[in-house]
Amino acid sequence: SFFQDFSYDDSKVEFNVDAPNGVVMEGYLFKRASNAFKTWNRRWFSIQNSQLVYQKKLKDVLTVVVEDLRLCTVKPCEDIERRFCFEVVSPTKSCMLQADSEKLRQAWIQAVQASIASAYRESPDSYYIE
Repeated sequence: SFFQDFSYDDSKVEFNVDAPNGVVMEGYLFKRASNAFKTWNRRWFSIQNSQLVYQKKLKDVLTVVVEDLRLCTVKPCEDIERRFCFEVVSPTKSCMLQADSEKLRQAWIQAVQASIASAYRESPDSYYIE
């Protein structure tokens, strides 16, 4: 199983694509609104079931940002007004996110990439016969 952990301020930042509850990684990120104001809001994000989702607060309704991470790319963004940003781009939209540190940004990017890879391994429609 693909497992990595990042020590950060004594609290571990880790992701696990084989997590029993299906949540690969979770934590707070700032999300840039897609409206004209481009405001940043802090949301609780998680990667689960090959989806990127967030909640305004715990136990709140899940909002799905990306329905299928297999169709996505993720990349760090250096050229915007905030540090530690990265972008998740799907065929229909892109989502700009900000982590609290460089370590966390790397962890989220790697977690998205690991989820994409594991979704490809698990999906029956990606099997092929040599």
